[in-house]
Amino acid sequence: MKTLIRLFLALCLLVVALPLATTSAQDGGEITLVPFTDETFGLQGLIPDGWTKAGPGVYARGSGALDVTSLILQAAPGMTADALGGVLARQLRLDSLPEDPATLETEAFTWTVYHIDFEQGGLSLGIDVALTEMDGVAYVALLQTSADEYEALAEAVFTPALQALAPYAPEATEAEALPYVAEEVTFENTADASGEPITLAGTLTLPEGDGPFPAVILISGSGSQDRDESLAPIAEIKPFALIADYLTRQGIAVLRYDDRGVGGSGGDPTTANSADLATDTEAALDYLLTRPEIDPAKIGLLGHSEGGLIAPMIAARRADVAYVVSLAGPAVNGLDLLLRQNERVMAASGATQEQIDTQVANVREWALLTAAEDWEGLQASMIEDAIAQIEALPEEQRAGISDPAAYAADLAAEQMPQFQNWLRYFFAYDPRVDWEQLSVPALALFGDNDVQVDADQNATALQTIVDEAGLEDVTIVRFPTANHLFQDAVTGGIEEYGTLPQEFIPDLLPTISEWILARFG
Repeated sequence: MKTLIRLFLALCLLVVALPLATTSAQDGGEITLVPFTDETFGLQGLIPDGWTKAGPGVYARGSGALDVTSLILQAAPGMTADALGGVLARQLRLDSLPEDPATLETEAFTWTVYHIDFEQGGLSLGIDVALTEMDGVAYVALLQTSADEYEALAEAVFTPALQALAPYAPEATEAEALPYVAEEVTFENTADASGEPITLAGTLTLPEGDGPFPAVILISGSGSQDRDESLAPIAEIKPFALIADYLTRQGIAVLRYDDRGVGGSGGDPTTANSADLATDTEAALDYLLTRPEIDPAKIGLLGHSEGGLIAPMIAARRADVAYVVSLAGPAVNGLDLLLRQNERVMAASGATQEQIDTQVANVREWALLTAAEDWEGLQASMIEDAIAQIEALPEEQRAGISDPAAYAADLAAEQMPQFQNWLRYFFAYDPRVDWEQLSVPALALFGDNDVQVDADQNATALQTIVDEAGLEDVTIVRFPTANHLFQDAVTGGIEEYGTLPQEFIPDLLPTISEWILARFG
């Protein structure tokens, strides 16, 4: 999910019964490798003792404010090693991973290993990436560290970690037999603005029995996400997997699919705005209309975040949409939403009011420049803001950025495509237009602890739309403690997502199920 426009100054982490081993780093300090198991990714192996878990499958050394050293050990079911390598290359702003990789045979895997010398402004990093696949699962191991430490840590940490990594199989227990069918499906979007057909892959879960069943299509939030709306490495929760399982058990068929360029789906996500992505959902709708197990008069759309904007967009123009469920869906124009989002996210992270005011002013300026398509002015403004942020850093952090101007220019260039495509549309789009035309039942759910889609702003705006347009069957529910992921939250801050229980608040799924079945059961 896209959450902020602000330029971040730290390089983000990339993403996706063993004996103790002790080695020595180049500086003479000992690194002890200790065994670990990770049930989320189904892995076991060795990691450095004392490194902290910064997210699912991400282990950070964190010895200082500018320590970029981390080890990533993850698995991606349903992806190939080549597809996963393409994702990593894009994150590193490379056309592809380097040619002539090395090969490493271990007891468990045959790894393809790439080395990358990464430069960004004043930062010089050494990165090793190892990829492999087995039984429909792609695996990645990645070491990221400063260039001067690379050789020592590659020998002391990465190579032994890679040699020890293996699939983890917990003690066998009798697995629960699912009371429904889960079918892998593909369908084609031939209506995309690019003119090229896009094949999308997903999972259709069908309740027991012959049907025809009521059905719902799940639409993910912004950013490239898989069919489960997986949030690794931010958090382990998989919202769409939880929703699909629960609703299917209640007798509702569910279709969820990988976003463009993710998992089994084709297409280029970098050039798509909300309207383009809506055509993917319409392709899913057209596909369900061909399935005899689905009641064609009872197909609804359930969208989360940006998906909650796309659902009414489609329902307003297609008579074959029976209902809409919006989870934290915007009800105000994109600029107003992002202004409030920046305020709340920054406040939750401890920013001062002066910092918040500066950021909000920047977003307003960037929106005006985007509307005018003044890309040179926009890039100059973003560079100026990034340099100001660097100058405001503590001295020891500024010292780690040897060329602030080059660093700021890299960050601004990295964000420009987002402004030229997705944000240009999102800034101007007002969901009111589609909500006013809605003629089918709708359920809109909000969390009062949501810092990304503020409930006071959006639930209130939606109620005004409902009243003024005279919409007859729109139910608006606010959950007092829910965050953007509908977890039971304390502050609602993004950094909290991975620390909370990786489950929904208890009332969320029953509320959705009961509302749908009361009308289309």
